[in-house]
Amino acid sequence: MEQITTIIISLTAFITAVATLIINLIKAKKEIEDSLPKKIKNQCSINIEINNRLEKVKEILKADRVQIYDFHNGGHYANGRSALKTSCSYEVLRAGVKGHQKELQSVPLSCIPVFIRTLLDKGELKFNDLEQLKDIMPATYELKKSQDVKSFYDIVLSNKYEEPIGFLALQYCQKDCVDFKKEENNEILKLKFFIEENLEKMANER
Repeated sequence: MEQITTIIISLTAFITAVATLIINLIKAKKEIEDSLPKKIKNQCSINIEINNRLEKVKEILKADRVQIYDFHNGGHYANGRSALKTSCSYEVLRAGVKGHQKELQSVPLSCIPVFIRTLLDKGELKFNDLEQLKDIMPATYELKKSQDVKSFYDIVLSNKYEEPIGFLALQYCQKDCVDFKKEENNEILKLKFFIEENLEKMANER
């Protein structure tokens, strides 16, 4: 009799635990679903703010193309190592300039290792003539040449812990366009801080 009672008590406890788990899962799912519309609205608002600021700086600097790239994990290779990648998450263009955002998604960092390492080490890269990259960064040279880039300036974006999370790219279809004046450099730095702050906001809403 005692054995049957023990079994019944154990079974009841198990059923209660399972029921509690199911209820909690349903509750969590509902909370996520309820928060999605708010997150979408908030992110759309931030996206509009970022694009507006990119457009403003594009005009100030007379850039042909301004892009934001994010570093991210694109899954794992067969041996388990992380397949780190970068994607163009924002892009604004001068009229008549071709956009490349769609084709610049999930680009493996292993495709442009010298560029990424040099950018991270220096914090920024400035080239007034793309041809200077031909021998030292051939993969990056071919990539930017295919986008009709003749001169460019890239600067690293960081999170609140000073860890690199991506980079801002200013591109020109003509040579000798990135010798910025002091006021122009200030605009770039203000844009950099603005982007970092807003990307942090979106990260905190996940």
